[in-house]
Amino acid sequence: MPCFYVPNLSEDTIELIISGDEYHHICNVFRKKIGDEILLTSGTGLLADATIIEQNKKNLKMQINNIVKRTRSHPTISVAVPLLKNKHDNLIIEKLSELGVKDFYPITTERTVRKASKNTTEKFEKVAIAAIKQCDNAFVPKIHSVYSLPELLTKLKEKNITPIAAFEIGEHKLIADVADANSSVCLIIGPEGGFEASEMQMMLAEEVKPVSLGNHIVRAETAAIMAVSQLLGIYLKANSEYY
Repeated sequence: MPCFYVPNLSEDTIELIISGDEYHHICNVFRKKIGDEILLTSGTGLLADATIIEQNKKNLKMQINNIVKRTRSHPTISVAVPLLKNKHDNLIIEKLSELGVKDFYPITTERTVRKASKNTTEKFEKVAIAAIKQCDNAFVPKIHSVYSLPELLTKLKEKNITPIAAFEIGEHKLIADVADANSSVCLIIGPEGGFEASEMQMMLAEEVKPVSLGNHIVRAETAAIMAVSQLLGIYLKANSEYY
């Protein structure tokens, strides 16, 4: 069932008050009442079974029945998300949050059409929170600042994260051929029209691993879902408890 986001949930919480948007969703959308049980997520690793014990026009009082603490799985999956026109990048954030991606790096490239705004990351954060509530995810992904491609590669090198880029042109290995089940990976997805030749050359010079996702040219949002699904399969094979 859907869960509800309460970032103030802690391991020793016995009772808590819910108001604002989550109150609206619980009472007005899902029409929960006193005595009903719901699932809560902290976004930091905690999932809690709770019962509504008091209800008024502004807030709910919840009794915490049980709390489960999940440990963030390692290695982690990150995705560099190109800013896409028509806000199709929101779809990438939504679906990949459901798949358990822990970090998103919004990027601009030579062919990026949409420009970053002051609230780009804030909007992505809202999409990610809504997504984890649909799949009982205990972790809200981290939305990083918007980077250029060179800036991204510098950040990944500092964090010792292996960059893998989906290239549309040329014959390349598959993700299963280059990914290490013990290493954290950032999947770099190109924008509409793909990467410029100069960008691919630059990434190769920086030892980014190029991969192919198949024999069809797919949209950026499709490529992102395909790539994460393939990488997730590698991690789950090594660890069936991977979240």
